[in-house]
Amino acid sequence: MSVPPPSVGVTMLVVDLARLLRRSFDAELAKLDTELTVGEARTLFYVWRNPGQRQSVLADTMYVEPMTLVGYLDSLEKSGLVRRCPDPTDKRAKLIELTAKADPLLERIGVALQSVRSNALDRVRSEDQQVLEGILQSMKDSLLQEVSKGKAK
Repeated sequence: MSVPPPSVGVTMLVVDLARLLRRSFDAELAKLDTELTVGEARTLFYVWRNPGQRQSVLADTMYVEPMTLVGYLDSLEKSGLVRRCPDPTDKRAKLIELTAKADPLLERIGVALQSVRSNALDRVRSEDQQVLEGILQSMKDSLLQEVSKGKAK
């Protein structure tokens, strides 16, 4: 076939970068002996940044399917790192909270994230790092806007 391959440029670059970042994060977590998967560590991080949210809201915030989040939360709850509390406004819903046992792991997760960030940005000038972050945020905002339009239909 003589059709030239499509030019995907930034799309595949970002997809590949996300996979490499995840692999690096997984390796850093293993070095720090957290005994957490990347998904569990990410969930713990999001609960820390968004305390007391409903499971469904947390799943949306993390861009994961609710059933995927349930698996992570089951594991984290079994380890005593999070607890599900009844939502006082809706008895069917559960709010997710950290336990004190999560604190040392959150510190290690922070160290792992900082290490991955430092390695990934090692060859990027500091003034370009802010520009890069702004561009990536703009891309994310554009995609989220598109997703919102799709839900409104």
